[in-house]
Amino acid sequence: MSPKLLVYGATGFVGGHIARTAAGSGLPTILAGRDPAKLDSLVADLGVERRAFDLADAGATARALKGVTVVLNCAGPFKRTAEPLAGACLSAGVPYLDITGEIPVFEALHAKDAERRPMASCCFPASASTSLRPIAWRCTSSGGCRRRPA
Repeated sequence: MSPKLLVYGATGFVGGHIARTAAGSGLPTILAGRDPAKLDSLVADLGVERRAFDLADAGATARALKGVTVVLNCAGPFKRTAEPLAGACLSAGVPYLDITGEIPVFEALHAKDAERRPMASCCFPASASTSLRPIAWRCTSSGGCRRRPA
């Protein structure tokens, strides 16, 4: 299977820039968000796949992650989008990143990571943020994740 990046929030300002950059690089990219009409407009320009789903629908979110290699969440407010999308990613075994700088989101994802460690899966806290110094994490052979020393 070739790698596929799903950009959730692809029709927003930052998400749109990321979607265009990813698609332009040749990386197989899936544009995602809640509004099919907005996605269709962007997909027509970029010639990539799209998946419309609302994070309030856990089943639709799980189905949207089929065949995805990594998810980048660009849809704020992240206090509403991070947990349901990261949770779905954990269940599907798909790595999750977002672009938030919201400290409560870091804390919530860190708690979710601690909860999942005994199950040999992990959640990477929002480390793609450009507004804060990224937090570096690594997975251990036992399946847990540990923060790397700065």
